[in-house]
Amino acid sequence: MRNIISLFLSLLLLSCNQKNETILKPNQENKKSDTLEKTDIDKALYCVYNLSKTTTAIVVNLDDENTYNGAEFDRIFNQINAKDSLYNVLYGDSTKVKNYEYYDSLGSYKLIKNKKVEREVKKIIEKSYYVYGTKGFSKMPVNEVVFGLDECRTNFFAFPIENFDTAKNGIPVLCSKQPLKINYQKNYFDIQKKIRDFEEEESKKYDYKDDIKTKVFANIGDVYFTYSDDFMWGRDPDKSKCKFPGRTIYIVKKGKPIKKFWVNGLDLFGIPCD
Repeated sequence: MRNIISLFLSLLLLSCNQKNETILKPNQENKKSDTLEKTDIDKALYCVYNLSKTTTAIVVNLDDENTYNGAEFDRIFNQINAKDSLYNVLYGDSTKVKNYEYYDSLGSYKLIKNKKVEREVKKIIEKSYYVYGTKGFSKMPVNEVVFGLDECRTNFFAFPIENFDTAKNGIPVLCSKQPLKINYQKNYFDIQKKIRDFEEEESKKYDYKDDIKTKVFANIGDVYFTYSDDFMWGRDPDKSKCKFPGRTIYIVKKGKPIKKFWVNGLDLFGIPCD
């Protein structure tokens, strides 16, 4: 029953050319895309989601051992929750919750702010991140920290970003603290079909799956960046069919089996309560 969770909580990546910046890229000595170091990728990336009509944010899952620095994020939240009873917001007993306010209640999640949480999280995150859209990227500052809680769905920290140029860069999907050498090509049809066929076969192993088709939006050589998302679940949940929005990185080499290199996503269905 929980297999789909591990499916969505194991991989990620990103990239772009930028002057005077360190670029994460495949091992130059061997020049093989599948020699990318997973530790480097984990240090680089988080997902970006449209959480409501007004809030787009970098998202870090709680209780996710595969999240980079995840133990530290969990420690901060659990420590403050023990004193401020933040989870009581879920049970309609806000009188027992201390030091909180609603940041945005218009989306699929009611986003909450706690000044102590914000202060401590800011100590372990970057002041800005490279945010990658479906067509391009921009470096975006992080000024606030909020979080989304649910009894059944994925809980997370969120770092709202503002004024991302969607006309130029497309819909934001990933972010990194360092720029990565990423290519945006016009047509990934053949690779995308291979990945979809691979996922269709893989989905037979799991009790839960999404009907949203995976799309390839960028690559580094044989490494392909994908997303599975209708971008509606946060803005207008009633019109969305997406239950497991995610981002996955695949290695697709000619004549060799497809490898799933990294994946991260959200459980909006609420598998633990099913």
